[in-house]
This record gives sequence, C-alpha cells and structure tokens, in this order.
Amino acid sequence: MSHFNAVLTALALLPLAAASVNAQSESTWRKLVPGIDLGLFPAPGSQGQMQIVRVDARSHPLSLCSSSASQPMLTVEEWAAKQKLCLVINAGMYDKDGSTHCGYLKNHDVILPAAFRSDYSSICVFSPLTKEAAPFRLLDTDNAGIEKNILSQYAVAVQNLRLIKHPGENRWKQQPKMWSEAALGEDKDGNALFIFCRTPSTMHDFNEHLLKLPINLVSAQHLDGGPPASFYLSCGGVVIRGTGSYESGFNESTSSQKFWLLPHVIGVQAP
Repeated sequence: MSHFNAVLTALALLPLAAASVNAQSESTWRKLVPGIDLGLFPAPGSQGQMQIVRVDARSHPLSLCSSSASQPMLTVEEWAAKQKLCLVINAGMYDKDGSTHCGYLKNHDVILPAAFRSDYSSICVFSPLTKEAAPFRLLDTDNAGIEKNILSQYAVAVQNLRLIKHPGENRWKQQPKMWSEAALGEDKDGNALFIFCRTPSTMHDFNEHLLKLPINLVSAQHLDGGPPASFYLSCGGVVIRGTGSYESGFNESTSSQKFWLLPHVIGVQAP
C-alpha cells in the first residue's frame, strides 16, 4: 500500500460521496478546524479518490511562498514546515529554468513578469490591501478593468490557465492527454477550494466532474499536472501527502510517490 493511501485508510476520514454527486449536502465535508473542511470525493471515472479542502479565507488567510537567491526550492511538505502552514499546493506551472512562474505573478513588491499572458485567463488574488476587498477571489482575466480595478486592491496575484469560467463554464475542449491534477477553485460563498486528484483524467472530464460535485464550484484554475502536482495537508489531526504521477507523453506511469521541489506554492497558515 502506498504512503498516500495508507494515510487515508488509517485515518478512516470519510466515506466516498454518494453515487448521485449532484446531491447538495454538508455531510460530504468533515470539519478539521473552524473554517477548514475536508471533502473526499470519487475521482473522475470513480477510480480512486480526490481530495478537496474548503478554506474560509476570512479566518484563514492564504499566502504565497516563493524561492529566491536566499531561499531554495522546497517540496510542499518542506514549505509547510518552514512557513508553519497547514495546507500547501502548487502555485502554478514554471518555466524551463525551474523557477520562473509561467503567468503574471505579484507577491507584494515582487512582480514577474510585468504584464498578463493573453492565453492565461484566470487569476487568483488574496492578501487584500483595503478593508473593502474580499480576502480571496478567483477572477477571469477577460473581464474589463481587472488590472486597474482589482489588482491594485491586493498584495498577491497569481495568473494561471483557466479550467472553469465563472459562474461554472467548462473551458477545456476534449483532448486525449490526461494527467494527475492540482487545481484551485472558488465556491459560491467565496471560499477557496484546494483540489488534488492523483487519478489521471482529461481536463474536460475533470472539469465536468468538478461541476457535478456537491461543492458549489463557480470557477477554477489549473495549478500543475503530472509528477509536479503536489498537495500537503496537516490539520485537525489529519495528514495527507498527495503526490502527482501520470502525465501523457511525459510520465505514463502511476508509480511515482515523490514530492517535487517547487519554486512557488500557495499555503494556509496553521491554526
């Protein structure tokens, strides 16, 4: 038994969601601490489980951690230990140099690159600079005025490929490629959803599956896929180490159990 499945089995966390995943029920969530809930759901195709953590960013603010000349890349588990985080996931894909984020990235005073990518249509923002701004938002970059009216209100912004456009539109056409997936979503109440699925699927099928789950999803963005996809949770007595594996044309195996070193991660401070 893999370490991933062993952790879940030992904790006896939750039953799989009912066959009718359209049923809207809070019974599919387990409260870890106030404001952080864990849901275990069938993976696309019902082969295995996927993990979703719902975070109320009003009580548990998100943070972006980045490597630098003085801070080497770390695994999600190492980032959690170093920054005292209870939940960590990829912040997005990075370039061939192993460190540069592929989309627009703003981390307080550090902005790289200086402009949006036209083909990256989703941006998450948090660490608000004004009292009026919501603690977390997942926005579509094709909305007029987003750079001027929204980004100035936040210290952190992370642009990535869009999976689901608000208010629940699958934006991926069907394709043969599939992979393990780490994603970030927002629900109708403004909660952040940290989503991890080791079971490979196409992104079209993954999106369709998410939209049928009882999680009230309104938008989502792709963080990374295949072996780099990473997820670490240590909260309320629950520990889950989620390592990605399969990716068409790159790592066509489900045997990988190793966390990759990551230059940028999104995390939640430990309670």
